[in-house]
Amino acid sequence: MSVDIGDPSVRNERVVPARRKNLKRTLMVLGSLQGYIGLILIISVGILSKGNTFLDGTNLTNAIGAFASRGILAVGETLVILIAGIDLSVGSVLGFCSMIAALLLTTRGLPPLAIVPIVMLVGACFGFLNGLATAALRIQSFIVTLAMLSIARGLDRELSNNVSVGTQIVQANGKLTANSNAFQLLGTPGHNLFTFSLPGVGQIGIYYPVLAFLVVCVLFQFILSRTRFGRHIYAVGGNPTAARLSGVNVTLITIAVFTLAGMLAGFAGPIDAAYSASADPLAGQSFELDAIAAAVIGGASLAGGKGTIIGTLVGALILTLLDNVMGLNAISDNWQLVIKGLIVVAAVVLQRPGIFTAILAYFRSVIVRLRPERSKTTQSE
Repeated sequence: MSVDIGDPSVRNERVVPARRKNLKRTLMVLGSLQGYIGLILIISVGILSKGNTFLDGTNLTNAIGAFASRGILAVGETLVILIAGIDLSVGSVLGFCSMIAALLLTTRGLPPLAIVPIVMLVGACFGFLNGLATAALRIQSFIVTLAMLSIARGLDRELSNNVSVGTQIVQANGKLTANSNAFQLLGTPGHNLFTFSLPGVGQIGIYYPVLAFLVVCVLFQFILSRTRFGRHIYAVGGNPTAARLSGVNVTLITIAVFTLAGMLAGFAGPIDAAYSASADPLAGQSFELDAIAAAVIGGASLAGGKGTIIGTLVGALILTLLDNVMGLNAISDNWQLVIKGLIVVAAVVLQRPGIFTAILAYFRSVIVRLRPERSKTTQSE
């Protein structure tokens, strides 16, 4: 039996699979760019709804600065997620380190340049214990860090006697002490590290939390993409058994990653204290959830081995600008939580292997059911 290649039905049979393949490829590309697409959509909504108010430099700087401490936590959380772990303690460790920073400032009179390294070391100790328990004692990271969340929060409340500690120490002349004034540069709104002028733009201020967040993102993106340590992190997350057989010290990598996550939580502590002008016993509560959300929205897989710091930066910006846009449009805090939760679920669903193939298969089955006569003709042929 000969086949007429000029027959429209034959051409359609060839064209339809090609179209399906192109559609599948397009959907996969869009899925890999989900974070960037989401960021563009949120910026567009902000511009369309609030225009110049949203695009105002002060508004954007304050918005990113308010989220900067959680963004720094998200970088550490991304490292942990890359090795297929989870760290629920980073919010509480941040709170404890912010309290340590405030007490070192108020009771010891230390300058910020001495406070920041000390609290980073304290945070690293918490992270080291998390990594040691996870790697050496073979306890699931979820359980270990959940316990550390409680421990850090309890120590924070005990150390502070359940009261907030202010970071603005006033002298007899009514002015702040030199160290308190310098501490404000770590994150108090309106206090920039330095300012400079650009022609046609005007005065531009460099806000420490924004600068710190960007520097942390660039540094750890470089570590992940350009160093052997970064390659080992991906290897451990992708397949720890294969990584071990390849000569990677899985235990050491695990401990190092959790230590770095704790160190970053310590680094974010003074920023949070400076932003609030005080250290609160409940500081950092639920910050770990925002950190995890930023990493997941940015493309990090909870199964491990997949994700980038640049993606986490995009995820953090999405959450930051989403909060800002919803706040500018007077959306209640309750609905903000609902919307952010839905976005996280959508991001996780889009990461499922074969999700686009499943979507296409579903729509094909729907089309076949809607056109039973064509399916019967095809079967008879």
